[in-house]
Amino acid sequence: MSALKSTAKRTAVAALAMAAVFLPATAASAEGKKEIPKKGWEYSADWDFVRDEYTESFQADVEEALESQFGDWTFDNSLEAVRLQNYYIDGENETPVQRKFRADFWVEETGEGFETAIYLPGGLEPGIQEVEDSEFDMHYLLHCTENDTECESTELEDGTVVAYTTDGTYVEAAAFYPDGSASWSWWGAFEGPLQVTPEDVTALVLDLDTEPVWHALEND
Repeated sequence: MSALKSTAKRTAVAALAMAAVFLPATAASAEGKKEIPKKGWEYSADWDFVRDEYTESFQADVEEALESQFGDWTFDNSLEAVRLQNYYIDGENETPVQRKFRADFWVEETGEGFETAIYLPGGLEPGIQEVEDSEFDMHYLLHCTENDTECESTELEDGTVVAYTTDGTYVEAAAFYPDGSASWSWWGAFEGPLQVTPEDVTALVLDLDTEPVWHALEND
């Protein structure tokens, strides 16, 4: 198994990303600066399976990215973009939570299914958790287990951390941006070999702009 053991690097990037507790330039038009809770958000009904103009914007971004990258395939939208929250990230309590937009799809030509999401900062750790003794830390979006064949993490020149894990039947990838937000996708095969590569899925997540979640937050 190939895995990058860049714990110190990921820690440094995490500290940089989470040290800023105010919105970045994308949300500068908000009337008041809203603090980003490092440990995660309190539950909010405004983020509990809600659809609005901001999730519509994310939906359009995903569809545009799919058309650009996989123009020969047909996609069935099994879950239209929606605001959701990840619970129990501390392993014990329903809150704090992570806040995200998510949209799911099927590929008609291959029978594969995949999920896409963009996350606000708050309760997120960038990079990959190397799982030992089945102890999952859900502040990480990606986890490297003994069943995985590749677990890779790279930092780009702008400070974005791009990472993926795979065992050959799935690819899970995420991009963690310097402002603390993240874009993510899980892509899996249910019959036959997987028709996408880790490079395909990492390119997809890098094509997903996180601005819609920031605009949703500034207008909450």
